[in-house]
Amino acid sequence: MKTLKSALIAGLALAFSLSARAEISAQAWLESYYLNPQPAELGRAVQRLSHDGYFDQSGHVAISIGFLATVFAQNPQRVDGWLMEFNGLPLKHQKIIASALWQAGQPLGAEMLKNLGEFAANRDAVLRLANTPPVAIDDTPVLSTSSMNLHWGAFLATGDQRHILAVLDAIGTNRPGLDTAARVALAQEAAEHPRVMEICRAQLDRQPRDVQQILRAAVNEASAAHPRT
Repeated sequence: MKTLKSALIAGLALAFSLSARAEISAQAWLESYYLNPQPAELGRAVQRLSHDGYFDQSGHVAISIGFLATVFAQNPQRVDGWLMEFNGLPLKHQKIIASALWQAGQPLGAEMLKNLGEFAANRDAVLRLANTPPVAIDDTPVLSTSSMNLHWGAFLATGDQRHILAVLDAIGTNRPGLDTAARVALAQEAAEHPRVMEICRAQLDRQPRDVQQILRAAVNEASAAHPRT
């Protein structure tokens, strides 16, 4: 009997371990969201992203705002419930949530920004943002790596090619470093997302010549990094 009990405990432990390993990371969940949208999992995913330090990594703030704002806009009826699930997040991560709500056009976002801004070192900048009407991400031009990452986040929420085209529109604008940043981002995303590669290939002959050169370089880099049959 003791041997059987030990075997059962060991079996349960193994099953739990395999289940834990089979669960994808929160970052992988976010980056594949558009392939299988699961808004019901957002609250738990945000808690995991916060715990794992995703929001603290370079470039991830704008991506997170773009992603969350898009999901919030798609599911306004869920926002109140999500906010309850976000309780306990660190203050700096609550600011990301508030910024995403503001970006999504949710009045509560501006209110949260004003409240959180009272404790911020950049209080005046936060309050100015809260009092400024947001521009929809679809209508936001890519003028910097930050606005580019905003579109990447929205793409991860939707898979909509408009966000990739917004990055292409930014190429050739002669903004310092933007061409290079866009090429690197396109190459990386095309290597990881067949959907991005598909959009880039379809645009090769549709873009102006100077954009074609950068786009072709990105596609070639992506193909070399992740060859597909």
